[in-house]
Parts: sequence; structure tokens; C-alpha cells
Amino acid sequence: MANLNDLTVPLLDQLAKEIGIKLNKKDKKPDKISKIRSVGLEELQLNQLIQKYYDQKSTPKKTRKDTISEIKGRVKLLEEQVKFLMSEINVSKISVMKEGNDDLLTVTTDLAEIKKFIKSLVSPGELITIDELIEINEIQKIPLITLKHSIYDLIDENVFGVAEGNSRQKIGGKIGVLVRK
Repeated sequence: MANLNDLTVPLLDQLAKEIGIKLNKKDKKPDKISKIRSVGLEELQLNQLIQKYYDQKSTPKKTRKDTISEIKGRVKLLEEQVKFLMSEINVSKISVMKEGNDDLLTVTTDLAEIKKFIKSLVSPGELITIDELIEINEIQKIPLITLKHSIYDLIDENVFGVAEGNSRQKIGGKIGVLVRK
């Protein structure tokens, strides 16, 4: 059978509130217990209340597995959101224009040109590693995120097959070699 000493201070505060006692926050645990006992509740009623709050203390709030599962769900949702955002991003070509004394950056999109250039580098049946692709001067001018987006599009369009390969740099952590179909 649980007693008032088994309860935490916040649970003692809740119990006191339920029976209509106003406890001071500065009171120590023994003071709170003595104030609750001094109300004069029947022993059976007091024991029922103690047991009720003791059961709340005993039940775990969240298990570790629930927390891990929740985190996995959030990570999965974030991955899906990133994929969506990546599909919405247009590949950009940046140019500088002079307007008065200021340089003005303008952004234009031309994903088709980048994909056409990558296709022109590799003949059907041949392959290229990501390291070799990145070393090409024209490719180095393309932002890495744009290059990744272009490669993913070419893979989705069945222009290239993929393999892990022995490339130091990999796209998406796995794609090291592109094989032209």
C-alpha cells in the first residue's frame, strides 16, 4: 500500500488541489504531507487518492521504443519533404548584369541544357564515374545541388543506370558510376 511519502512533490500538489487545499510552493515535502493529513479526510478516501496518484507516478510517460519510433517517423517525413523541395527547385544559371554602378545578379533556369550536356559526355553503353564527371570544367561551374538534380532526372528518365563503383565522390551516398543506356 502506497503512502504520501511515496508521491513526488508535484503529485502531492495535485492531490492537495483535488481535495481543496492550497499549498505554498515554498513548503517542503514533509510540510505538504502534514497539511494534507491535517484536513481530516477519512483513511479510506485518502488511501484511494494516494493510490490514484501513485499509479500515475508508476506509469511510464513514454517508452524508449515509442520515442525512437516517433523520431524515425519525423526523419521519414523530413526526407519526403526534402525530396519534394528538391523536385521543386529549378536549376539555376547565374549571370551578372551592370545596372548603374551596381552589379545585379540574375537567375535563369535551364535544366534541359545541363542534362543535354551530361548526356553528350557519355555514349550509350559507356560509363563515367562521378569523380570523372565532376573534374570536367563545364560541370565545375554548375552548383553541386543542380548537378545532383540533373543526374537524378536523367536516372528517372532511364538515360543512365547507376552503380556504386570506386568513385571517391558519390551522389546520394551510393551512386558512384553512371552507365549510359
